[in-house]
Amino acid sequence: MNKLLITILSFLIITIQTHAQETLNNILDPITIYGHLLQANKEQSGKNITVITASELDNYMFNSIDELLKLIPSIELQSRGGFSNQSDIVLRGSTFNQTLVLLDGMRVNDPLTGHFSMYIPITISDIHQIEIIRGGGSSMYGPDAVGGIVNIVTKSFNNLQNKEEVAISAKVGQNYFLSNEIFISKRTKNKSYSTISSNITKSDGQELYDDTFSFFDNKTMSISHHYNPSDDLAVSLRASYAKRYFNSKYYYTRSPYDDSNELIKKLWTQAKIDYKINSNSNIDFNYSYQSVNDKYIFMPGLIYKNKTKLFNNRINYTIDHNESQLAVGLDFQNRQMESIDRGTHSDQYFGGYINYLKNLNNLSINPSARLDYNQSYNLQICPQLDMNYNNESFVLRSSIGRTIRSADFTERYYNNKYEGTLAAGRNIGNPNLDAESTWNAEVGIDIKKYSFVQFNSTLFYRRSSNLIDWVLTESASIPIEVELLENETYFFAQNISKLHTIGSELELWFILLNADNIDISGSAGYVKIYSSATAEDLLFDDVSSKYLANNSGDKLNYNISVDIKKVKFNVNGIFKSRNSESDLTINQSLNSSYFIHNFEVNLKLSKSAMCSVEVMNVFNVEYVDILGAIMPKRWVLLGFNYQI
Repeated sequence: MNKLLITILSFLIITIQTHAQETLNNILDPITIYGHLLQANKEQSGKNITVITASELDNYMFNSIDELLKLIPSIELQSRGGFSNQSDIVLRGSTFNQTLVLLDGMRVNDPLTGHFSMYIPITISDIHQIEIIRGGGSSMYGPDAVGGIVNIVTKSFNNLQNKEEVAISAKVGQNYFLSNEIFISKRTKNKSYSTISSNITKSDGQELYDDTFSFFDNKTMSISHHYNPSDDLAVSLRASYAKRYFNSKYYYTRSPYDDSNELIKKLWTQAKIDYKINSNSNIDFNYSYQSVNDKYIFMPGLIYKNKTKLFNNRINYTIDHNESQLAVGLDFQNRQMESIDRGTHSDQYFGGYINYLKNLNNLSINPSARLDYNQSYNLQICPQLDMNYNNESFVLRSSIGRTIRSADFTERYYNNKYEGTLAAGRNIGNPNLDAESTWNAEVGIDIKKYSFVQFNSTLFYRRSSNLIDWVLTESASIPIEVELLENETYFFAQNISKLHTIGSELELWFILLNADNIDISGSAGYVKIYSSATAEDLLFDDVSSKYLANNSGDKLNYNISVDIKKVKFNVNGIFKSRNSESDLTINQSLNSSYFIHNFEVNLKLSKSAMCSVEVMNVFNVEYVDILGAIMPKRWVLLGFNYQI
């Protein structure tokens, strides 16, 4: 590994010295952050923010949105099976429940479990830009924004005059892999913009276990419409359907009887009305509804069915003056669940927020605060202060604030309605869980002195109390009316007293060449994280936690894109280092580290058409992110793209 890193660094240094005159405009240009609720760019936010625009997607090799995210510096994805079957996104050593995922500013996180957060009901072609906002964000968007926020902005909800497109792509590959995607957009003068998109991805899978293949059959369909009846009024609408059907052996359990598959269906509808009151003020109304049906077949004859509904409503009012902006708003959310082993439940929460941004020459000050109420965690206040100093050579960032996370329905009610005697080692929900409370602090610097490269460095600290986790507990100490085995242990959801986390993020973004016949660009990132129950033991102690056990202490990734006339190459890789783990009952192990690499070559057939060869896991590394859930081995795909 050391030789590989030295080779990569040497290549970067030599090329940078040779082509220092080239520019890095697409990284340094101000880009509006829609997830900020104000018309702010990332150089005013006080946060470490990455924005990937639609035009930059061609610089990455991926088959789903989650596969794209894991290539972005400072993001960790804990995948099960690949190809968007099931992935947990974590930021800054958080749990998968502590990252808030938004679609056009509206919550995607499912109330049943955080495992469904990455089921985004749109296709790749629908994306206008992806915003990764690292660090706490509960002062604006409420519970669960502990590690950060991922906001996916679509082409129909950005209030821009998007172009007309027809995009068709197809891929075939080993293991009877087949993927088709179509995207069509139509614009009528300056009044309306409509899209329709569809994606089908399926495969018989690889034989990762004896006589068991990692099959998947995933579908996504979406239609949207943006209409401007006048210069002051805009209406955006979306309706989507997504289905995921896949083999889920050892995805969630380590039982030798696990022979599971899972079927998840999601219906998503969303609406936004944006009205410009005058030249300085604006009001927007937002609504979203998602319904998720989950059918989990653990083994023939043992089936779990869950259905959830999530209603979101938000009204946001903004005032924009020359050197200051103000946003105030109200949120309402209703969550419902029907489940065989969890029961039938519903709850609501209300939230109100204020967000203010003041620009003083090169200094930006952004205080914000939010008040939330829910019957399970009562009244919670989340203040935050972000500051940003920006000049031509560098940006200094700082942020401090409080975040909360509410327990999902699985943590509160899992197996509470189980019929019969529950086997030892199973999870049991706790209806009396309090909300997690976390204080986040960070400082960072973005060095942009050189026109061809930008370097970002961030040091962050998080102090959590009432952390929700599954704790190994004696059956006699579990106050739930479920029949348990005497003198056995179960994983019982509890509020752990405290957790301290400290870490650093290092990022390098570069354009080494930007000439007529050749472009070379890319990124590299490294994250180091320490966690401990006490601040004194931060650098030495290991946390015993079912959620945190697989979080990598070290993560490095890189992505390099080389475009030479009609040929485009992409190579990327991910290195993770964490504690090793094994389970003899299923004869599986989690290695202390892995380093995988992927490669793609594209040939431009014409201005509109392109074919590709993609090799995933080039060196056929055997690895897992979650113990038992074996990730794909080497996989070769052939692709064709047509776009006008």
